[in-house]
Amino acid sequence: MKKIAGLLFVFFISLAGHTQEINSIKIASQIKKVTVFITGGEENRTATVNVKKGRNKLIFTDISTVADHKSVQFNANKEFNLVSVSSEIDYLTFVDNNPRIKQLQDTLTILRLKQSDLNNELDAYAHEKDLIMRNNDIKGENENLSVEELKAMATFYRTRIMELNKIITDYNTKIAEANALVWRYQNQLTELNYKETIKSNQIIVLIDCAEATTMEIDLKFIVSNCGWQANYDLSADNISGKIELKYKAKVFNNTGTDWSDVNLVLSTSDPNVSASAPTLSPWYLNYSSLSNSEGDFEKGEQYVVPQNRAFAQYSWNSNMAPQMSQNLDGLFLGGNDANGFPIQGGSGSQGSTVAFTSIQVAQLTREFVIDKKYTIPSDSKPYLVDITSHSLDATFSHKAVPKLDKDAFLLANIVGWEKLDLIPGPTNVYFAETYVGQSYLNTANVEDTLRLSFGRDSRVEITRRLLEEFSDKKVVGPNRKDSYAYEITVKNNRETAVQLNLFDQIPISQDSDIEVTVDEISGADHNLTTGRLLWIVNLAPGQSATYKLGFTIKYPKDKKITVQKYRTISSPSF
Repeated sequence: MKKIAGLLFVFFISLAGHTQEINSIKIASQIKKVTVFITGGEENRTATVNVKKGRNKLIFTDISTVADHKSVQFNANKEFNLVSVSSEIDYLTFVDNNPRIKQLQDTLTILRLKQSDLNNELDAYAHEKDLIMRNNDIKGENENLSVEELKAMATFYRTRIMELNKIITDYNTKIAEANALVWRYQNQLTELNYKETIKSNQIIVLIDCAEATTMEIDLKFIVSNCGWQANYDLSADNISGKIELKYKAKVFNNTGTDWSDVNLVLSTSDPNVSASAPTLSPWYLNYSSLSNSEGDFEKGEQYVVPQNRAFAQYSWNSNMAPQMSQNLDGLFLGGNDANGFPIQGGSGSQGSTVAFTSIQVAQLTREFVIDKKYTIPSDSKPYLVDITSHSLDATFSHKAVPKLDKDAFLLANIVGWEKLDLIPGPTNVYFAETYVGQSYLNTANVEDTLRLSFGRDSRVEITRRLLEEFSDKKVVGPNRKDSYAYEITVKNNRETAVQLNLFDQIPISQDSDIEVTVDEISGADHNLTTGRLLWIVNLAPGQSATYKLGFTIKYPKDKKITVQKYRTISSPSF
């Protein structure tokens, strides 16, 4: 008997141990650091918690619903045994977190009761009007009405129907106002519900502790609905100095949780990389990426041209901007998350989302630790973050084709940019504190020099005129001879010397009956294949130079040739 009692005692003690209550603790952690990837991010939260001996259930509240609980990393400064990590949505308590939601719900209840009362009263008056309209024959078909009775009946109908029409109109106005008010309150409630719902996730961590203690906890996990885009400012004060490059980022946050005064790290790595070791594939080199259409006119003369609006009219080279519809002021509405995560917006399912495009980045990832703390609200809007700045070596030159445009164009060759761990992104271009336009920095370019146009330079003056005294048209036997002579004058109105590549051309005959003779080219480099003329002009401040070109075209007098080129433009038609 004593043996049985002892066994029962041991059994109940054991049972009591197994049914011991788990110590549940709700923890409001603080976001201290966020690592933002190109698409996605990693939140690093900290908290201090008092745990008891035995099993503790740590419930981290106000976690974004776009958090990946499989990526959770839990660490503490005391010894513990990790049992499990899970997550669940708390649909019940988020209303308590925002008293404004309860106020709106109560207001909507009162407004809907008012709507119901107004509709009931309107219905009663509508039935009264309908009853009068259906019972307007008071005496019946076989009885005649006196004049006084007819007048009284007409007065009654007119007066009462008019009263009812006014009452019904008044009720319809009140109901419309109540409906509009309900609609506004409902939209506000939907907005608040979304903001609370998207952060109503909970990460639940079960740990066993050998003793009661105070823990400093560090919690990390991956979130979607965030990312960053590189953004640059390129500026030059004059043509003799260096070019300043300011490396910035546009960071957006749509996780549902505001990042308030956090340490930011911007990374080019992929948070969804596989754990499998990489395998090398053969590395083939070919010429497929080179343009076969590049002629002598274009070779070495291709520059990225900043545009004032959108990506358009870029020269066809490796610096070319991506062909996509994008708002250069930042990220725009529409599209889905590039990682396939569901993106939620600011008002239920109709909220703001961010579109993504594909860019090429180096295989070796880079992280940029931001020196100061930033606050990035969860509103999908892009916020500028300063990364760093660099002073780049550059050489400036000018290019002019006065036959096509009377202005000279300032060009910059920027070297050293490929060593700065940059990624593709829009670039704002400034010269002498004046906005030139927006370009696109494509870091996939294999060249070590970024060629960029800084626009027109009005301080280099160029004129090209036809010398009529040396130009004539005459008939010699069966042929016609047309002679043309031009004079090009270049003047440097800058305080510094400039180098100018001055282009013109001699026509090329494509018919054996047409003969072109070069009369004068003032020492220009003449490409006989393309007819291109190039003068490399070096001008001191205030200096000018003059160049002449002349040619004669001989062809049968019964034929016509077109020497002047024309362009097509739009013109009003009346």
